[in-house]
Amino acid sequence: MNDITMELSYKLSLMVATTQLVVTFLFTLLFRQEWKKQKRSENEQYIPYALMLLYFFLFLGTVLMIYSYFFADATLLEILKRTRIYFLIAMGFIVIVSGILIYIAERIVRKDTKHYFLIYFICIVTTITILKPLNLLFTGFNLILLIPLLVLIVLFLHKLIWKTSGELRKKMLIVILGFGLFLMVISQEIWLTLQQDFDILYNVKGLLVLASVLTGFGFYTIPSFTEFDWNEKIRHLYILNPSGICLFEHAFREKSLTDKDLFGGSLIAIQSLMKEMIKSEKSLQVIDHGDAKILFEQSPHAIGIMVADEDLYIVHFKLQKLLKEFEQLFGLLMKDWKGNLDLFYPLGPIINRIFEVKD
Repeated sequence: MNDITMELSYKLSLMVATTQLVVTFLFTLLFRQEWKKQKRSENEQYIPYALMLLYFFLFLGTVLMIYSYFFADATLLEILKRTRIYFLIAMGFIVIVSGILIYIAERIVRKDTKHYFLIYFICIVTTITILKPLNLLFTGFNLILLIPLLVLIVLFLHKLIWKTSGELRKKMLIVILGFGLFLMVISQEIWLTLQQDFDILYNVKGLLVLASVLTGFGFYTIPSFTEFDWNEKIRHLYILNPSGICLFEHAFREKSLTDKDLFGGSLIAIQSLMKEMIKSEKSLQVIDHGDAKILFEQSPHAIGIMVADEDLYIVHFKLQKLLKEFEQLFGLLMKDWKGNLDLFYPLGPIINRIFEVKD
């Protein structure tokens, strides 16, 4: 019975490790493709490159782990196994992803967040070097590791997730969940290493596979990290009715002469375009206008137009939210509207709330 159980455990471990091998190789290729596209902004162009490298090294580490655990008897590979090359590569993963998360956090809160991560890694080093000789490793390790981890989770939930909306928020939830699983697995790896126990349970390997998938998928599907400073890239908002009449407008920046000339003249063309678009029932979402993007969203009685530096998903999401509230407030009134623009004065506070305008 024990032999059957051991054989089953062996096969499950090999299957999970092979899955990890495939996952890491796949994400290596995907992030290489993203890096080659160079579709991201100049400030973040190295993020796909860094993710490609870390998944590549995770792939190499997985190859070493599979070979040394399941196929090799060589002394050199046993040494590699005992020194936990795979564990060191996984730690490298944590360092690189932490760097990326620092980059994202600083773009959101506009503050230096490196000290949060420094405190976290100091706690890990302190646990390993000081608490081990005092025989307080199990309790101390878990307490010191989990407390800053909880602080990090709260920090990112508040600053990274609640500062985003829609699909972007879902992607950040996936990234943080994957990253949290990685931290759990690595802490387990550290514990097993310090206990001189080199048999990784297949369920721990399974968590590592899940963490690899969640983290990779989350980062890969985030369209651009420039979404996080969207509020600095919006210029001017127009609300039009289906006939092309401007019902309300709001400037998010002080109007320059260039903006006034550009958008004042363009609004007439946009109004004509809206009429044609409504007649043909075509869906238009963005127009490239030189150094600006003109973003569109529609509802039954209004059209939202945002002039911005970039075509950002979160701006489309907020335009949709604004138009939804517009319909709730003015939808019935628009059927018999006689041209009174003062009716739409309440849109000002709504726009300030949705687009997070600071007084």
